[in-house]
Amino acid sequence: MLMSFVLSGIVNDDVYTVYQGVKFFFIAVAFFCIYINARDLVAGDVYKISLISIMVGLLLFLMSKYSMRELYVELGDGRQGSQFAYPGVLWKTPVFFIGFVIAGTVFSTGNKFLSLLALIGGMFLLKSDSSRTGFLILAMVALLFVVLCAYLKPQTALVCSLVLGLGGLGLLILYSCGFVFLSNATEPLVLNRLAAGDPTRTQMLTDGVMHAQQCFPLGCGFGTATSLVGRENMVVHNAYLSSLGDLGVLGFIGMVVLMFSPIIIFIGKFIVFRSLSIKSSENLAYSVAAFGGVIGYAFLMMLHPFSTELSEWGIWILMVSMLATFSRQMVASENEVQVEA
Repeated sequence: MLMSFVLSGIVNDDVYTVYQGVKFFFIAVAFFCIYINARDLVAGDVYKISLISIMVGLLLFLMSKYSMRELYVELGDGRQGSQFAYPGVLWKTPVFFIGFVIAGTVFSTGNKFLSLLALIGGMFLLKSDSSRTGFLILAMVALLFVVLCAYLKPQTALVCSLVLGLGGLGLLILYSCGFVFLSNATEPLVLNRLAAGDPTRTQMLTDGVMHAQQCFPLGCGFGTATSLVGRENMVVHNAYLSSLGDLGVLGFIGMVVLMFSPIIIFIGKFIVFRSLSIKSSENLAYSVAAFGGVIGYAFLMMLHPFSTELSEWGIWILMVSMLATFSRQMVASENEVQVEA
């Protein structure tokens, strides 16, 4: 990936692309530091981090909406956010961390009351943002935990499914009634936005493919994959196409390897885990929560532009680091138990 920035910058005589490569280098350094230090984390630490992250995000949003109105942001279509987290960003904290709260509640000794508050607060933030991407990722994480329940606790799988189903039905009813809880009845619904489709993104995909063909094989420089939206050029909202058009084949390969190698490695470790007779539900549950975050980010990159901002890559760094930590602990703890037996 780093080489693709350099080559594309040299070929296109574009200092800006090289500069973005330097930024990406420091993101790689941050990844290395966090990845190494994440090995010291245990399940209880991540559970507390997730609770704090969601509650701080909720507190800042409520403070902006109801107290410090100059920090409140509402778009023309009704999506809400703040100067701390704009619409389109607000949903990321609850969606990517809520899996760890579920893992701590169901498979560990997490505080049930605080977990419930975090779940309600997280859903409120997602509803306020009305992100279709966030809604889909959250649904995928919920499905992963239903499958995990079926694998670890078959007797509770039906209960998990019923709880999630009733929760989803309740949310639909609240949406249809305007979600009066701390919300605005005129705000557009996530499901309405999903049903409406997205012709703008469809046009972006078409323009992104044409741009990639024109700039093959070394790309045309960072930020050149754009599409005309209204009267302004907007970067293509697909990081894979953007990396191919901006940075060439090397950039695309680097992007695919970064996004999907953690998924493949975890599946390999899970196969090893399944071959052992003893089941350590806690580490596996936290691994699944991080796995959902990694898959969610890979999916997010299909719908969002390629970025060299640490605020964007930081989510992926945390999810991959925690996936590596808990999958390693998952297999190690099983091996230790088997040896002792």
